[in-house]
Amino acid sequence: MIAVVCAVPAERRALAGMVGPGLSLHLSGIGADATARVAAELPGGLRAIVAAGFCGALDPGLRVGDLIAADAIVDEATGDRFSPDARLLAAAPGARGTLVSAVRLARTPADRARLRGAIVDMESAALARAAAARGTPFLALRAVTDETRHRLPDFDRIMDAAGHLTPGAGLVHFALHPRELPALVRLGPAARTAGRALRAGLERLVEALR
Repeated sequence: MIAVVCAVPAERRALAGMVGPGLSLHLSGIGADATARVAAELPGGLRAIVAAGFCGALDPGLRVGDLIAADAIVDEATGDRFSPDARLLAAAPGARGTLVSAVRLARTPADRARLRGAIVDMESAALARAAAARGTPFLALRAVTDETRHRLPDFDRIMDAAGHLTPGAGLVHFALHPRELPALVRLGPAARTAGRALRAGLERLVEALR
């Protein structure tokens, strides 16, 4: 069994049709703590653990929908560095690069400029740490939703820890901060593009491992 862990419902929706006898899908919620809790509940005897989902670009050459299999995962909070399983990495499609798991959402170009790597998320390092502790092969496979030039809304104010938008808070927030609304509107098409790339990439990975 391959356990695929994603952070937010939009990522799970992109991959939902893949669940079957050889693959299970798990929703962690946002951030390292939530991911560590879900990782602790994964069953034993797994063939692999895959962190699959969306990411922000730190490399200005990356575009929405680009797929990256991380060849290194760095925890910004601790400086810990993790390597993926060599066989999983060799089987994975997409580009290669360092993934930085940030302590907070990289919302702006300035936030991304302070990080050193190819892509950024908030969950993969926690999952890599858990996989290493249990001796399970690990890979992070991510698709870009946010280029280096993009801005994101202040999701801390409009989204709960599970990754669900809270409509009431969202209405108030965007009424007070209307300039953030285009950033939210942009994310819909970006997530669909990234979701298709992520699904196709994961299908190729699973097929290569059969």
